[in-house]
Amino acid sequence: MRRHSSAFEEEKDTGKVLDAALMKRLLRYLAPYKIYFIISLFILIIVAFFAIAIPYITKYAIDEYINPSLKILSVEDHPEIQEHFKKRYKKFIYEQVDGKILLHSYNIDKLLPKHYKLIIKKDLISKEIYAAYPINNKNTKVADEYPEYLKKFGDYYIIQQSDFGNLSVEATRSLRSNDISGLKTLAIIFFVLLILRFVFSYAQIYMTQYGAMHSMYDLRMKLFNHLMKLPMSFFDKNPIGRLVTRVTNDVNALSEMLGEGLITLVQDLFMMLAILIVMLIINWKLALITFVVLPFVVFFMLKFKVDIRKVYRMVRIRLAKINASLSENISGIQTIQLFHQEETKQQEFEEITQEYYNAEKKQLRVFAVFRPLIDVMVHLAIALILWYGGGSIIQNRMSLGVLVVFISYVHRFFDPLYDLSQKYNVMQSAMAALERIFKLMDEKEEEYPQVPEHYTRLKGEIEFKNVWMAYEKEDWILKDVNLKIQEGEKVALVGSTGGGKTTLVKLISSFYPFQKGDILIDRKSIKQYNLEELRNNIGVVQQDVFIFSGKIRDNISLFRSDITEEEIVQAAKYVNADRFISKLPKGYDDDAKERGSVLSAGQRQLLAFARVLVGDPSIFVLDEATSNIDTETEMLIQDALQKVMENRTSIIIAHRLSTIQHVDRIVVIHKGRIAEEGSHQELLKQRGIYYKLYELQYKGMEK
Repeated sequence: MRRHSSAFEEEKDTGKVLDAALMKRLLRYLAPYKIYFIISLFILIIVAFFAIAIPYITKYAIDEYINPSLKILSVEDHPEIQEHFKKRYKKFIYEQVDGKILLHSYNIDKLLPKHYKLIIKKDLISKEIYAAYPINNKNTKVADEYPEYLKKFGDYYIIQQSDFGNLSVEATRSLRSNDISGLKTLAIIFFVLLILRFVFSYAQIYMTQYGAMHSMYDLRMKLFNHLMKLPMSFFDKNPIGRLVTRVTNDVNALSEMLGEGLITLVQDLFMMLAILIVMLIINWKLALITFVVLPFVVFFMLKFKVDIRKVYRMVRIRLAKINASLSENISGIQTIQLFHQEETKQQEFEEITQEYYNAEKKQLRVFAVFRPLIDVMVHLAIALILWYGGGSIIQNRMSLGVLVVFISYVHRFFDPLYDLSQKYNVMQSAMAALERIFKLMDEKEEEYPQVPEHYTRLKGEIEFKNVWMAYEKEDWILKDVNLKIQEGEKVALVGSTGGGKTTLVKLISSFYPFQKGDILIDRKSIKQYNLEELRNNIGVVQQDVFIFSGKIRDNISLFRSDITEEEIVQAAKYVNADRFISKLPKGYDDDAKERGSVLSAGQRQLLAFARVLVGDPSIFVLDEATSNIDTETEMLIQDALQKVMENRTSIIIAHRLSTIQHVDRIVVIHKGRIAEEGSHQELLKQRGIYYKLYELQYKGMEK
């Protein structure tokens, strides 16, 4: 629906998960807290070590204590192999006696192919599987009791695993007491590692989030301060809802990326790399067989990346439509109910929601294919491990612990891929948010020269010299305006709607630039004034009064610390606002609620008068401020204005001519030009534009 396009037309597909230029700019905000991210990355390595060490402890427990698997290699007639074991395979040797070598089954597959083939061909490796126990008094006692099963082999007694069943329970317990003790030690180490992993994981998450929150706090404050200094023309072209989204949702998207997406992505990549290395070290043959599935995984990931990018962008656009529709309909609920359009709006919202539902279904289908595919790859890798590893165990070339640890590592290796879709969305959303934020930050601010130590109070002489002004290109709103207002003079601006009256007074406060001519205040161009100094001397009461949520007194002072309680009350009494304020339950401490919802239109106007008067400006501007006020309230304001406008240059914009008949001069603005000037009586005698306006307003009353 075309009217909602502004809410979502900027949703772009950058095609980049991480944009180097944007990240470089973001680093400026991360730099003050880099120590937290550095510590977090360091802790991340420690956490990854724990994650890898815990499964390895399981392997060690199986191979060393639960199911020790040792084999005897006879090399007495093969000096070349014996020489290789002295040099290349020295670390594989468990015990060596003459020409016989005792080694772990899981080390057999680590031999070079030519040595492995020679050993198998010559049948040099024992078919039997042994366990070895050091020679000591306790084990010697068991060996003496069962000499047919326990044999000496260097500094060890060795026993075939199949012979354990022939020993008594007491003998087995005595012989394997070191195994039991070792398992207890490993259990304690396992538990300690779990505790340490928890502590370091907590520290890593805390450090990351702490740095991210502080960085985003700085960015949010910088963004808000930047918004406060942008010219009014910027806000005319950008919806408020979109700007609110920049400061809230977009900054939150960055925070999520820093706290969860980017760091966990680094952690996952490090973990996957570490697992690959450890698997190659443990058994490179089994590792290579396991990696057969990786090309397929990479292909599916690249395909998923393309598909999910398109679908995710579609979902975001549809969601933006829903948000825009909700915002519009809730804001206009009164109009909808007045004209009985509930059913029509419901149908429109149903159409938008159906589009979002269809986009979500497409996203669901992509996930429904990707996740099971990764699951299939995991189980295919495990099947390959069982096929090759299981066969190696049967052939006594590999230990059970190696098989178990490989299965555990495969699960840990593929776990990050399950969360890939979420991380990818987080990263892409953050990059889009970062691009929008920096695009907003690049908007040119109003120029604020050095603020003077003491503000200068202006006299109030205003002069327009050949001023031309257009909001868009050469669509002139003001055309060659020449107008001089003397110090302390009261001037009224009248004319038809769209003639340029409000634009004229906005130029005095330098809210918009003008293209030609110049505007002087006290014979000095407004371009030479500091904006804060200039606007401090100009008090404007607008037609649409904005009331902030909070106390009445704060809405008058606008939190300016230099304004006293006495000045607030005095200003309120001047404009007769004290009459209704004093009747409120808490008086000046009463809550005005959001947008002054508990106040009438007239009361909000009176507060606006008090707000301006408390600043004691030298130039006073009323922008149709009495157009929505009842007769009784208008009388109260008129009484206050007579006092307030004394010794001040005053400009009044009004359609109700009854409010301006006693000013010094009336200026008629027509189609961007000054058409007439003079007093009320002088303009009536001219029988021009002012006369026609007056006649339209009062001929009904005269009858």
